[in-house]
Amino acid sequence: MSASSAQARRTVAVERIPARRGFFKRRSNRRIMVSRPSAAAWLARQLRTLAAKLVLVGKVLAVVVLLAGAAAGGRQAIRHVIASPRFSVRDIRIGPTTHVDPDELRELTGVRIGDRLLAVDPDVVAARLTTHPWVVSARVRRELPSALSIEVTERHAAASALLGALYLLDDAGHPFKRATFEEADGLPVLTGITRDQYAAMRPTGEAAFREALSLLASYSGAPTARPKLSEIHVDPRAGFTLVLFDGGGEIRLGRGDWAGKLAAFDRILGALGPRGPSALATVYLDGAPSERVTLQLKPAAAPAGAQTAPVAPVAPVLASKKFRVADKRGED
Repeated sequence: MSASSAQARRTVAVERIPARRGFFKRRSNRRIMVSRPSAAAWLARQLRTLAAKLVLVGKVLAVVVLLAGAAAGGRQAIRHVIASPRFSVRDIRIGPTTHVDPDELRELTGVRIGDRLLAVDPDVVAARLTTHPWVVSARVRRELPSALSIEVTERHAAASALLGALYLLDDAGHPFKRATFEEADGLPVLTGITRDQYAAMRPTGEAAFREALSLLASYSGAPTARPKLSEIHVDPRAGFTLVLFDGGGEIRLGRGDWAGKLAAFDRILGALGPRGPSALATVYLDGAPSERVTLQLKPAAAPAGAQTAPVAPVAPVLASKKFRVADKRGED
């Protein structure tokens, strides 16, 4: 068979009809020569493609096996380090505390001497420590190779509240702990809100406690020392009454204008003379501003009975209304 005939069999003539030119004219047909590839060449090309894919898959599998081996080796190394006696807990260090016994904190951690230090989760330990009523927040750190360091922030007891029993109040007016005698010693007691009232209206009760603590801060923040308080009584209608520690005198402030009322109380203290605050029975500062303040004095040591008299003002307060002396609580 001649070469020309073989070439003729491997070619195919394709006639393509082009688009019309103009309205009626057509382009002439063109003959396109398409060569038919041999089966061997096609098979070789397919094998090459398959081989390239297999090589790629092999590389991917090799990387996966390598990473899996590295991860398994890393886990084994980590387990070995964690289990090493060198990294076991030998000391639990507690920072300085005022109210909390360090041994109580060590017990709350749940960590024992000899435990694996690297297996201790600091966040979990901190959460356990904040369950103590005195602890506001806790910071826990692992100090390699063998120590656990703990620092806590304690609450500040601003006052105590009588809610059936004495409870300590923090600066936000929240009762956080039932008070012992030692813890409540020296703190003024907030009275007037019962346990049932607090349980039924907790937000309202805490708001009243915060207002009382604000009054206590104003009273304690004077440039000159004022007499120590033993109690702050909260009355929903009459407002706030301060009870002096020395002598038990009552300072009825009502609500509002505490700065002005406390300033008037300071002037009264300056006019009492040698008897001092212990001579006071009741001071009525819960009414409208006046040039005169009604107060009730305790009996003197001499033979006199109960002495009650308005005291001349040291300086005018605001208005000119006078108050009569009241013997009953809440009257003016």
